[in-house]
Amino acid sequence: MQSLTSLLSHLETNRDSPTISLAYASVGDDGMAEVSRFVRDNSFVKYLDLRGNNIAAKGAVTLSNGLKLNRSLRSLNLKWNQIGRDNTGVQALCEMLRTNVTISHVDFRNNRINNVGATYIGEMLRENTTITHLDVSWNDLGVDGGLALLEGLKHNSTLVDCQLSGSKVGEEALHEVAFLLRRNRAAATYKVAGAGSANSPVPQIAPQSSDAVAPRTPREPAFRPPDQSKTVADRASSARAAAPAASVAVVPGAARSRTDNNILLKLMQKERETVLPEDKAFYSEVAEYIDRIHMESMRHKQGRVDSEERERLSTGGFVEREMRYTKEIRSLEEGLQRTVADKEQLTKEIALLTGELKRLNDESAMAVRESVAFQEAAHSQEEQLRQELRDIMTEKRGLQDQLAVSKKDLEMLGQENTRLRVHVKSFQRDVSEILVT
Repeated sequence: MQSLTSLLSHLETNRDSPTISLAYASVGDDGMAEVSRFVRDNSFVKYLDLRGNNIAAKGAVTLSNGLKLNRSLRSLNLKWNQIGRDNTGVQALCEMLRTNVTISHVDFRNNRINNVGATYIGEMLRENTTITHLDVSWNDLGVDGGLALLEGLKHNSTLVDCQLSGSKVGEEALHEVAFLLRRNRAAATYKVAGAGSANSPVPQIAPQSSDAVAPRTPREPAFRPPDQSKTVADRASSARAAAPAASVAVVPGAARSRTDNNILLKLMQKERETVLPEDKAFYSEVAEYIDRIHMESMRHKQGRVDSEERERLSTGGFVEREMRYTKEIRSLEEGLQRTVADKEQLTKEIALLTGELKRLNDESAMAVRESVAFQEAAHSQEEQLRQELRDIMTEKRGLQDQLAVSKKDLEMLGQENTRLRVHVKSFQRDVSEILVT
């Protein structure tokens, strides 16, 4: 897709498609105006893939302006671009995502986002209630950027997956983020499980701090240190075997999900209470194992929902296109009937016009003959006038010659007259002198 024309053609072809893929299409900042206009006016697109298009801050600002008016997009993929080279691009996208209520998956991988851009992302996470999956891997966030993300995530309860590989945020920030993500996943699972039971309480986990320890409930037995003779791997294996058994033992459905989450919450509380590093690693590994099971289940459910939605959209689009095609066929048949009637009328008019054309051809032939005769008479008259003109020109030249001779004679007479006057004056002068003497 190397030109604006091909970009517009691709967008027009996929106008009714829920997935728009422009991966590595060399769209750039110039083409983002058309993409922004497309997503602004499109109510079908759900997945927008713009990876590897050399999009910088200008293109990101343009895209964010279009997405502000879109209410259908679910996933935005912007990896392998340059939106973080100038922080205005990240700022514009985060301002848009703050109030967006549809986008749940955002991919900012490898976009040169620095700690300032991470600050904008953290501020966005404070207010956004829709994004569940965020990927900012392979950006230069640094420790300050990691702390900014962590601060925003502490006030966020919907993000369940945040990828930070290669972003240099530090081990401590990674552990803190992992804990908050487990908290959000547990809360999200409780919400799903309690959808059918309005009275089901949702346990809350206090924000993590260095000196905060969750109190034990009366039913919870006092914590006993694990057997030091067993390795962490052995205890993790036994916990993996026990966790599914506990899930299967309870009633299927919401009750089973609540039991799984009770186990997860207890493990998270134990992880925060314990002091030994190996115990923390043990509880963290068990919690992550149960969490992976929950995440896989949620992905399967989401995949099923997305498949049903795609099938519904494709079926709806097919029915709509069939109705549109039926209407177009009906209109074309009516147009064909009108065309046949117009053809018969035009045939009659052609016959009348043919007779009229024959009459006009006869009149034209007569007019041509008259014109030829008139031209011949005019030609002979023109020759006669030319001859008369030549005679007049000859006579004119003769008169001009006579006039020239007369002028020459007149000039000679003038000269002679002048000479005689000079002679008379001289004569008179001599006579005067003689009379005086």
